[in-house]
Amino acid sequence: MDEGIKNILNALKKENDPLRKALGVVALLTEALEPEGIRPILVGGVALEFYTLGGYATKDIDLVVSDREKVKMVLGNLGFMHRMGERHWYSTELDVAIEIPDEVLAGSPEKLTVLEIDGKNVYIIGIEDLIIDRLSAAKFWQSSSDFEWAVKIIALHAEDMDFDYLKKAAKEHDVKDILKEALKESKGLRPLKDV
Repeated sequence: MDEGIKNILNALKKENDPLRKALGVVALLTEALEPEGIRPILVGGVALEFYTLGGYATKDIDLVVSDREKVKMVLGNLGFMHRMGERHWYSTELDVAIEIPDEVLAGSPEKLTVLEIDGKNVYIIGIEDLIIDRLSAAKFWQSSSDFEWAVKIIALHAEDMDFDYLKKAAKEHDVKDILKEALKESKGLRPLKDV
């Protein structure tokens, strides 16, 4: 293992902020995979934690990655051990779990948020697509907490969102009705521009 990578991993072991640690791990993984033409995309709980400014907390890192076989090798080189099935990885030294639930992003690659950490990129599911994901969980799995998180994200990021895209995606995912509820409820949390 390269000395620079060892130093980064040692620094990540000492990181007390779980979000910073997760983002650092993803940045390191992204740097290792980009030469292979693979771009890991952060989805799920850590993406939600990022967009809620730390309001949501999780230890699992969920990634969408196009080639699990190449990712396996890189994760192994970074000290992650295979756990149950092809989707789950864990590093005891970092105390970090990674799950790769899918190889295809459920959303638009053009809407990704790109975060730079120490010169390395982290690609995060677009805020609108994360909202659609939470609204789908709320509607189809009856998850009231996912609805509340969608409302909070809308309230926090109303100024930066593409509402035309959000409404179109909501229609495509059959959550237009629950989006309307979320938009109405989010207005009570923070004034929104007309949508």
